[in-house]
Amino acid sequence: MKTAVRILLFVVLAFVLPEQMFSQAVFDTLFLNEFEVIGIKDDYSQTYKQTEIDTLERKIFEHYDLGELLTAFSPVFIKSYGKGSISSASFRGTAASHTQVLWNGFSINSPMLGQVDFSYIPDSFFNEIKLLFGGGSLFERGGALGGAVLLDNFTDVTKRPLFHINQSAGSFKTFNTAVNVNAGKGNFGSETGIIFQSSKNDFKYYNNGVIPPEYMKQENASYLNTGFQQHFSSKYKNGRFDFITWNQWNNRNIPPIMTNVLKGGNPEEYQNSFFSRNILNWRYFKNKSAFTVKAAWFYENQHYFLRTTTQDSSQVSLIDSKNKTNGFYLKSSFKRELFPGWKVFSGIDLSFDKVKSNNYEDVKRRNTGSLHAGVEKSFNKRLFVNLLLREEVAGGVFLPPMFFAGINYKVLSNEGLFLRATASKNFHLPTLNDLYWYPGGNPNLKPESATEYDAGLNYYKSFSGKLVVSVDVTGYYSFINDWIQWVPSDYRYWTPLNISYVKARGVEVSTQVTGVINDINYKITGKYAFTKTTDESDKAVEGNYSGRQLIYIPVHHGNLFVYLNFKGWSAGWLTVFTGKRNTSLDEQNSFSNVLPYYSLNNVNFGKKLEFKKTDITVDIKVNNIFNVQYQAVLWRAMPGINFEISLQFDIR
Repeated sequence: MKTAVRILLFVVLAFVLPEQMFSQAVFDTLFLNEFEVIGIKDDYSQTYKQTEIDTLERKIFEHYDLGELLTAFSPVFIKSYGKGSISSASFRGTAASHTQVLWNGFSINSPMLGQVDFSYIPDSFFNEIKLLFGGGSLFERGGALGGAVLLDNFTDVTKRPLFHINQSAGSFKTFNTAVNVNAGKGNFGSETGIIFQSSKNDFKYYNNGVIPPEYMKQENASYLNTGFQQHFSSKYKNGRFDFITWNQWNNRNIPPIMTNVLKGGNPEEYQNSFFSRNILNWRYFKNKSAFTVKAAWFYENQHYFLRTTTQDSSQVSLIDSKNKTNGFYLKSSFKRELFPGWKVFSGIDLSFDKVKSNNYEDVKRRNTGSLHAGVEKSFNKRLFVNLLLREEVAGGVFLPPMFFAGINYKVLSNEGLFLRATASKNFHLPTLNDLYWYPGGNPNLKPESATEYDAGLNYYKSFSGKLVVSVDVTGYYSFINDWIQWVPSDYRYWTPLNISYVKARGVEVSTQVTGVINDINYKITGKYAFTKTTDESDKAVEGNYSGRQLIYIPVHHGNLFVYLNFKGWSAGWLTVFTGKRNTSLDEQNSFSNVLPYYSLNNVNFGKKLEFKKTDITVDIKVNNIFNVQYQAVLWRAMPGINFEISLQFDIR
C-alpha cells in the first residue's frame, strides 16, 4: 500500500506542480571605466550559498582546467596529482564522489567511480561556472552531499567576440590552444569551441622519497588532450531549441611515484579515453510559465594500463582495464508564478546507464528516476522562504524522501545585509564499482545519507560606483551515516562497507573588493575554508582514530587574488595556501603520515591593445615564483617555478 501511495504521489507531483520562476533580485555585474567585468555576481537573496567564477578570473586563467580554477578562486579543496593528472573535488570535507558536476543540467559523474576528473574540463568551453554548496545542490539533483558544480552553455552570448583565440607556450614544452567562434543570423546562432593541450611535463623536482634525496627529472608524465564543442541555437517567439555536443580525446602517461623511480624494471602506466556528450534542449515560456524538456546521450570509452617488471624484465603486475559506458537521460520541468510572492516548481529526471567493463562479471545497468517539487514565498521583498521535496527511485526501490528548507532575511531595507539558514536531507547511491567490482564489490551496500545544516551572513555595499565591497561568512554542520569505505577483506582484496559515521563542520569566508582610484582599477578577492571532518563510527573508536581529520582534507585552505589595471596594462598576484593533510589513519606525526602545508604564489603581467574591431592581449605568467618543493598527494612530484606566455586575439 505504501509503495502504491508513493507511486501515485510521484506521478501527481510530476504533472501537477509547476517549477519555480526564478526572479529574485540579483546584484548584477559592475562595469568600471573601460575595465573588464569584475563585478559582484553572487546572488545574496538566495536561501542557500551559491557563487559564480568571475568573468575576469576565467579570462586571465583561460588555460586553467576546472580543478585549477576552483583551487584559485573558491573555498573548495581540489586534490590534484599534478598538471594533466587526476584531479577531484572535496566540498565541505566530503569525498570526491559526493561532488556532482552538471553540464547544462546533466551529471557528468562517472557511473562507475561516481567522480569527475576535473583536469579533463577546460574553462574555455563554458559561458558560466557556478557552485552550489551543501543542501542547495538538491535544487539540481540528489546525491551531492557536499555540493555541486554547474557548467552552463545556454546563456546569451550576443556580446561575446565573433572570433577568439588564445595561444600559450610554457615551461616543460607545454602548449595550450583555445579557439571560440560565434556566428549567427536572425534567430539562429552557432558557437564552436576547440581546445588543444599538450605537455612533455618533464620538470625537475627534489625527490625525498629515495636515499639519499636528490634532484630528478619527471619521466613518463606527458599528456595530450584535444576536443571540440559545438552549440546550435534557434529562437522563436516563445521559446528556443538547442543542440550541443562535447567531444574530447584524452591521453596521458602516468609517472611512477617518487619512491619507485630507482627500482628499475621499466614500468609502463597510461590512461587513454574518449567521450562524447550530446544534449537536445527545448524551452517554451509564456507569461508567467516556462516549460523545459532536455534529452541527452553520453558515451565514454576508457582504457587504463599498468605493467611493472623486475630489473631482469620478469613481470610483476599487469592491469589492463577497459570500460565503456552509455547513458541516456531525460529531464523535464515546469515553472510558474501563481500570483505575486508565490512561486511553485517541479521537475522529473530519468537516467539509464549501461556499463561494459572487464572489471565486472557481466554488463551492468542502473535505471533511476527522480522527482522534485517545491514552493518559494517572498514577504515584502525582505523575507524569502524555500521548501523542496525530492523523491528518487533506483532499480525499482524508493529511497527515503530528500528535502530542503531555507530562509533568507534582508536585515535592513536600504542595506545589502542578509541572513540565511538551511536544513536538508540528502542520499547518495553506491557507485557501480562499489556494487560490482570484481573481486570485492558489495551488492548489499546501503545508500549514504546526510543531514545538513548551515547558516550564513552576506553583506554587499556599493559606494557611488567607485568602490564595491562584499563579504560572505557561512558556517555548516553535517552528519553522514553509512559512509562507504573500502577496507581489506579476509581474501587479500579490498571490499566496500557501510562502516563510517562522519561529522563534517566548518566555516567558509569569502571577501571581495572592487573599485577605481584615478585611472587604476583594482580587484581584491579572498577565500578561506576551515574544515573539520572526522569519523566517529564504532570502528573508528575501536581503531583509536575517531576525531582524527580524514585523509587528504586540509583543516585550513584559502586563496588571495589581487588584480590591477591601468590603461590596458594589468598585473595580478595569486596566492593559494593548503594546510597539512593526513595520509593515513595513524597518529604518527611523520612526513609519510602527514603532508606539510605549502603556499604557492603566481604572478601575471599583461597588455591589451585595442583596435577598431580587434583586441590583442599579451600575458606573461610566472607560477610558483618562490620555487616551493611540495607534494599535494603523497610521493607525487610537483613542479617548481615555471613560466608561460600567451597571445590572445579577439575580433568583434
